[in-house]
Amino acid sequence: MLLYITLIASALAGILNVEILDVGQGDSILIRSPAGKTVLIDGGTGRKNNIVDYLRARQIEELNMMVATHAHADHIGGLDEVLAAIPVKLFLDSGLPHTTQSYKKVMNLVENKNIKYMTAKAGRIFRLDDGIELKILHPQDALLRSTRSDLNSNSVVIRLTHKNNCFLFTGDAEEPTEHLLVQKGLEPCKVLKVSHHGSNHSSTPSFLKAVQPEIALISLGAGNRYGHPGTESMKRLKRTGAAIYRTDLLGTIQLQSDGNQITVTSDRNDAKPIQSKKVSIPISKSEMTEPPIKKDTSSQQNGFNINTATQSQLESISGIGPKKAQAILQFLESNGPIQSHSELQKVKGIGAKTAAKIAAQSYIE
Repeated sequence: MLLYITLIASALAGILNVEILDVGQGDSILIRSPAGKTVLIDGGTGRKNNIVDYLRARQIEELNMMVATHAHADHIGGLDEVLAAIPVKLFLDSGLPHTTQSYKKVMNLVENKNIKYMTAKAGRIFRLDDGIELKILHPQDALLRSTRSDLNSNSVVIRLTHKNNCFLFTGDAEEPTEHLLVQKGLEPCKVLKVSHHGSNHSSTPSFLKAVQPEIALISLGAGNRYGHPGTESMKRLKRTGAAIYRTDLLGTIQLQSDGNQITVTSDRNDAKPIQSKKVSIPISKSEMTEPPIKKDTSSQQNGFNINTATQSQLESISGIGPKKAQAILQFLESNGPIQSHSELQKVKGIGAKTAAKIAAQSYIE
């Protein structure tokens, strides 16, 4: 009853609620407008933190919009549970498919439930209430190709505005996406959901110079195997002067916007309201002249990332046919990302020699 009264009071007061849900090593963002319209961006892995429980605790009976920023399991793994349990009016994704079971489950539910589907393209605008607007900034009409991770680089990027407040949601966008957005004239935004769990492959100096965030939010799991957030990205974020909030340290992070002021609280900590202010970010001349799309060749010395591999990439390796490739993909889908190529020997038909061949043509992240 108390929660219900609180939600009514928020609606009457014209309060926009944005929550970075604590889903461990993954992403999930819940947006609630003053009039009760709801948007869910990503759904974590769905293994330990069931998004349906989060939604039901907030008495949400339907979603006006669901956005899958990209098809990696730590972003869409829990969306099938939501689609099965709660009516969804509109589903958006980047339009870039994937071979995993998680992706197939989600898309099958969208089709079987006759949910309206739309590809997220730069320039599309969705309006809620109280002047709230969601604008798609990325992907572009022509998807980015031959990047370190095409799925990450074509993540759906959304700018949410509520009067004088702005929120920027970036999925797992990496350097190529950030450089392209800057090149197209990215405007400052008060709140930044830091891309790719704080990976060193995101939060480039030129991008942060353009965004000028006052609040930086990082969604990640405690003690995760990837070393997120990256040391270098954290240094760059700290130089902005933004207040940094992390789900691994604070749990679910709640932000309330009245259109001018933003209040931040969390499961384990409260923060004073943060007033609007300009932040100056030092940036060198060389950083300002970075090429619009810069590939990370150091990571590409060994081909592709095995944890985000496609069927065709696996089949390009000598001795890997369609059946073995599918078995590897199913293993990764069921067990999550590997930390060592030797783990692939757990896949039926993959021995030490084959695992070594895979290791010679792929890297791990």
